[in-house]
Amino acid sequence: MRIKLIILLIAIALLFYSCKNNDSDSLGKLELKTSSAAQPLNQVSTIGSEIGNAPIDFTVVTTDGKAVRLNDFTENKMPVLVYFMATWCPWCAQDYAALSKVYRGYESNVSILSISLDLNDNINALKEYKKKYPELKSTMFAPGQSKILVDYRVTKTTTKYAIGRNGKIIYAGFGAFDEEQWKRLLDEMSK
Repeated sequence: MRIKLIILLIAIALLFYSCKNNDSDSLGKLELKTSSAAQPLNQVSTIGSEIGNAPIDFTVVTTDGKAVRLNDFTENKMPVLVYFMATWCPWCAQDYAALSKVYRGYESNVSILSISLDLNDNINALKEYKKKYPELKSTMFAPGQSKILVDYRVTKTTTKYAIGRNGKIIYAGFGAFDEEQWKRLLDEMSK
């Protein structure tokens, strides 16, 4: 019993550690490149697809019951932010709170697709979570899929992929943003 308790405590600590942003400089400024994200040597230097590449296509079903295909955004020259989150993540809540304050001015120019990296977050849980952020009503939420998480090498919540009008990734990184960082990223995506 004691060993099970120790294993459980270690698992919980690892879970919270993976959600935490270790890049203390990321809250001060937003750089539109991934090299600023410090990662352990046993991980790749980028998170998923690299900046300048076309993103890997996928289709998800949103909480509204609509099938959404990533390439539909790029084919229509609509910038889209693919955001990997979890309903239990405090840094995601911080991100959404800051985004809620600035997104209204961008929602007609930039789409946001939030995908849960916790495969236990089902459509009902995501519907309830979305209600916490009424300012983000046009943001699409969808349950995660193992293949998408593997394709994009997602290991942390708050992982963001910004895809510009040209269909190429212009930002890839992780960590909670403040309002100013959100504005800078959304401005860049709106170009």
